Amino acid sequence: MMGRQLKVYVVAGVLILSSSVAWGQKKGTDKKKTKTELTEEKRLEFDFAFHEGEKSLVLGEYEKAISWFATCLKLDNTSAVARYELANIYLGKENLNSALQLAREAVALQPKNMWYQVQLAGIYKSKGMIEQACEVYDNLASQFPKRNDFYYIQAELYASVEKFEQALEVYQKLEKKIGVTEQVSLNKQTLFLRLGKRKNAYNELNKLIKKFPFKIENYGLLADMYLQDGDGEKALELYKKIVEIAPENGLVHFYLAEYYRKEKQYDLALNSLKKAFASDMVDPDKKIQYLMGVIMADPENKVSDVTLKELLDLLIKVHPEHIHVNALYADFLRRQKDSEGARKLLRKVLAQEKTNYVIWEELMFIDNELLDFDSMLSESSEAIKYFPTQPMLYIFNGVAAAQKKDYETAVKSLTTGFNYIGDNIPMRIQFLTYLGDAQYELGHTEKAFQAYDEVLLFDPDNVVVLNNYSYYLSVLNQKLDKAKEMSLKCVEIEKENSTYLDTHAWVLFKLGSFSDAKRAMEKALQFGGRESAVIVEHYGDILYRLGDKKAAMTEWKNAQKLGEGSKQLLEKIKIGGIPE
Repeated sequence: MMGRQLKVYVVAGVLILSSSVAWGQKKGTDKKKTKTELTEEKRLEFDFAFHEGEKSLVLGEYEKAISWFATCLKLDNTSAVARYELANIYLGKENLNSALQLAREAVALQPKNMWYQVQLAGIYKSKGMIEQACEVYDNLASQFPKRNDFYYIQAELYASVEKFEQALEVYQKLEKKIGVTEQVSLNKQTLFLRLGKRKNAYNELNKLIKKFPFKIENYGLLADMYLQDGDGEKALELYKKIVEIAPENGLVHFYLAEYYRKEKQYDLALNSLKKAFASDMVDPDKKIQYLMGVIMADPENKVSDVTLKELLDLLIKVHPEHIHVNALYADFLRRQKDSEGARKLLRKVLAQEKTNYVIWEELMFIDNELLDFDSMLSESSEAIKYFPTQPMLYIFNGVAAAQKKDYETAVKSLTTGFNYIGDNIPMRIQFLTYLGDAQYELGHTEKAFQAYDEVLLFDPDNVVVLNNYSYYLSVLNQKLDKAKEMSLKCVEIEKENSTYLDTHAWVLFKLGSFSDAKRAMEKALQFGGRESAVIVEHYGDILYRLGDKKAAMTEWKNAQKLGEGSKQLLEKIKIGGIPE
């Protein structure tokens, strides 16, 4: 919205100030150019209308402002300032044609007013009339010789429409006026490159180096050009010159490292890079950018993990509190399987900046990986304070609560997070799976099975849900045919999964198909089930039902040695049978 006490318009890179700031200058010049001197009464009416127009602008009442400034023109049809204000309003409304007409008239009435001309040039630029805009800036540069910015703007305008020769002419005029400067020479060098005049571009950089012999950046630019043109020897000479001028400047070692890398002299590149990383004069983000964008991304530059760690150690030694440095090192440690070390650094990052979601999520994954559900619960709860609509955090929170057997909290958290998943089907499946498990543990079997049914609508081959659902049905002795169908599907999808084979065998056992149950359970034992007390105990139960009580007792005792059997295991051993 335009309404402010002091309105600022950016036109072609120059600030145009409206309202009373500019009015003080323009009002006086209007009087000089008025063809017919206003009577005192008309002058008072004009001033009142202009004041009301300015007030309307401040209030954002643009139609009223237009009306008041139009009144000014009726009272004095030679008023440039009224035209200027009207042009500004139309410019804000993007009515460029009206703005252009008024701006032209204002300049015609006051051809030496700088602000009117800047406004006109800006409107020309907005309409794509670059030649006309440049003509205005040419006049401005002549009329206001102290304003070097007009030359820059004019040159930039020419360059924006690829009139590079004209842009160069403008810079030549400016250079003749103010002498050799870094900004002008670098702009000229860029233009020469765009024109394919590399010799001239070289000359500009050499001219700069001669004028500013201690500006190492210019040596670097010149070296880059030599590298582009295949002259590595001259580039190396320049890099060594930079080291002579500023040996303590880490940036030069970046230049050398990049040179050696391109020449495939990786040992020398690494040596220079270590010096760059050890320097506190180089921005840490530049180091990170180089590390990630150059070293890690170069398939030929096979940097070992040992070398990478050396560089990261230097990085964190020089910038121990830098957030991105700690995050990068944490990522490296994570890939090195040092989850505890990575977690320590991520916590350090979050102590400084708690609003980085990616860091929170990575921390949650590590907590889960380390089976540290206490930390996972507390840290996910804190993360939710900063990112209350991120569903993944509620999954971490709900899973952690469930692992701590706080199923009420798990259901509450998962139910809340479910509201934020939108149309994300994979996440919907995750939420419903965990909700089903938690609801079952609370004894809400109907809600649990509703959740599982919904999962299977979206993902009918979801083996986790098929297995849990069929097992819970078998425990409850409900819908055993459905349980059999689901457990069979599980073992068809994953034929060597001992857990799924055990579930299928147990469903068959509940159906009284003891021989089939035995065959399924023996497969479970074959694929790792011998290490599970539950599976071994189930095998004993099946053998018992088949009449092999001696073998059943042996398996129950084996299960006891493994631990974590059912609550009835000891009683089975004691009475030599299955309690009824």
